[in-house]
Amino acid sequence: MPFHFGRIQAIAEMLKLGQFPVRYEANAWYGYGYISTTMYGNIFLYIPAALFMAGLPLWRVYNIFVILVNVATVLVGFTCFSKIFKSSRYGLLAIYIYTLAGYRLSNVYMRTAVGEFTAMIFIPLVLYGVYKLYFEDKKQNIVARNMPLIIGMTGLIQSHILTTEIISVLLILFAVINIKETIPNIKDILVSVVLTAGINAFFLVPFIDSYSSMDLYINTDLTATSIRADGLYLSQVFGLITKGSGGSYPWTTNDEGYLNTGIVIVLCMILSVIGLVLNRKKKSFKYILEITVVGVLAIWLSTVYFPWDSFVGDSAVAKLMSSVQYPWRYSLIQTVCFTIAGVYGLKAILDIINTDRAAKIINLNYTLLFVFFAGLSVFATAIFDYTLSCVNETLYNEVAAVDWADKLYLPSGTDRELLKNVEYIVDGDEVTLPVLGYDHVVVEDKNGNALDWNTGENNRIVVKYEGNPEDLTTHFRAPVIWHVAEVVSVICLILLVVFQIYGKKRKIGEISNS
Repeated sequence: MPFHFGRIQAIAEMLKLGQFPVRYEANAWYGYGYISTTMYGNIFLYIPAALFMAGLPLWRVYNIFVILVNVATVLVGFTCFSKIFKSSRYGLLAIYIYTLAGYRLSNVYMRTAVGEFTAMIFIPLVLYGVYKLYFEDKKQNIVARNMPLIIGMTGLIQSHILTTEIISVLLILFAVINIKETIPNIKDILVSVVLTAGINAFFLVPFIDSYSSMDLYINTDLTATSIRADGLYLSQVFGLITKGSGGSYPWTTNDEGYLNTGIVIVLCMILSVIGLVLNRKKKSFKYILEITVVGVLAIWLSTVYFPWDSFVGDSAVAKLMSSVQYPWRYSLIQTVCFTIAGVYGLKAILDIINTDRAAKIINLNYTLLFVFFAGLSVFATAIFDYTLSCVNETLYNEVAAVDWADKLYLPSGTDRELLKNVEYIVDGDEVTLPVLGYDHVVVEDKNGNALDWNTGENNRIVVKYEGNPEDLTTHFRAPVIWHVAEVVSVICLILLVVFQIYGKKRKIGEISNS
């Protein structure tokens, strides 16, 4: 949580200094600077940052943000799941399972994984976007019918890049496996990809530029060792109770109860198998099977039993695989897949008992089923909340800690302890500044002249200067290509809005003429 407090405060501070969009946190790491705002999608954190600028304390603006995310998750998820299942009843059941799943609860209240739990708002929207593209009639214009997928992927990109990568790989896999259905939709897919990339160019271009041009901890040191030790064990995969306490420790399950899958999703695993059996002669069987297989694959990827040791090194594949940092992040995909497959299994069971004689009581059966799942979820959530409140410390931070930043985007080889030294080092005509040597950091003398610099000890900036070192100033100057990307994003966003408005007016006109 201190990290996200710091992100919110840093955005507010840099906005006050006139930096928009925020690319660089000048005050992070004791004033050495940091670039998490370039490497993390943070557009949604502008909401709590604005509240912080208005005078609210950090802990309060964070609470407000969590409430907003929870409400958005329920509303978006219910709408999308209802359309996928073609039933508001099953949509309600699905969002109940999804929202109160153990992994999501841990993300929100235990890990305080802001990026991941914000991204979970948009995963149902992406799923519905794919469903709409492949299985619904193409009555709308090409932009309007791709809108859910475009908005969903944009939400993912602006929330959590790792979740975006995982979902993107799964979408490509789905398109390849279902190539016959994909080919007729190639035009729509290309439109979605181009518009999504265009709208998010203001973030993607700086992110890709920085990731590819600088040696950072995340793209060098992180992939030097295997992440297998942090994988789950079967006792956690099928753990029925998700606890609200603990930490992440290598090669053990001790004090890692917050990573247990939870009784509701475990039950959905069982229902997924039942659904496959009952739906084996239906057209939907193929897709339910694919979803279930992906869920099982996600389980394997999340465990110590997956050969993570094979993905160590500097190769592109190793960097992609190890970038998740913790194998148990694939529990997100497990949660999504078994929520959908589990509800399909429940639907198959109710369809069987929905005979002519039993049709009159089908609503009662659904009600009892919903109450059963609600009871399980409330029971599991109550245990989670109890352990959460009894074990963990409540934070009332008015402002962020000075050492709030993490190490992921520090220049490779940076010693964090040495960053506590904020003194200038003068050696003849060379001055070592207490500022990290990130690309696009500009050093100016008291007359505003830019000085050439290189990096010295602990990746600090070194310049040749014979005057008072305290006359030197540093700031971040985004390159022209980044500003071009911002313009592209604005243009694409305007086009998207225009097409949407045009589509609605055209639809209204058709209705009036009919």
